[in-house]
Amino acid sequence: MEIAKIVLEFIRALIWPAIVVFLALSFKNEVAALLGRIKSAKLPGGVSFDLNEKIQEVKVLSNEVQESVSAKQEEHKGKPSIPLTEANARLIQLGFQPSPSGMDMSYYLQFASQDPNLALAGLRMDIDILVRNLAKGFGASVDNKRTSIGQLLRMLLDSDAIYANQYELAVKILNVCNQAVHGTPITYEQARSVIQSAEVLVADFIAWMSWGFDDNWEPQKNG
Repeated sequence: MEIAKIVLEFIRALIWPAIVVFLALSFKNEVAALLGRIKSAKLPGGVSFDLNEKIQEVKVLSNEVQESVSAKQEEHKGKPSIPLTEANARLIQLGFQPSPSGMDMSYYLQFASQDPNLALAGLRMDIDILVRNLAKGFGASVDNKRTSIGQLLRMLLDSDAIYANQYELAVKILNVCNQAVHGTPITYEQARSVIQSAEVLVADFIAWMSWGFDDNWEPQKNG
């Protein structure tokens, strides 16, 4: 039964990217025409959303977060970290939802070369799953239908489960991704910058899965 469960979870994790790719290829011209009509983003109240400015803020925050988590990771220097090939298996083992990308951000970088907007839409879903898994791991009561990702991030911040700059970075990445989902034209370079900035959040989450539980996790041994 355990093997069947793992297989089922992997299938569920892989279904949505396949659907996204199919829709992107099937309606490529329609999507391009729609995005071509959108020249700028407007927030409620008529306030402009400066995409390049927000992406630059994301890059700066990502560097700050990297400095914050490096010290924590130094404490576990020499201990094995979960390889990306085992990330989803570890998520399932811990009772979490698997990642559509297997927590491998290169998946979205490759997809961004075809459709930057859809790549950020996928990244947004992955970050959403990451945050909900993190909240569950810290014992938060998560109602996926009623609790927003913003509320969960605030709960994690208030309980000292994440740093303030991690909170800010996640919020800003989600804001940019939301603009992509809502039709703001995104270039490949913009998408690449956001995806690479998100890697620091994913890396810290993987470190937490590697060392944050008392189950003496060890990497799988080949042969």
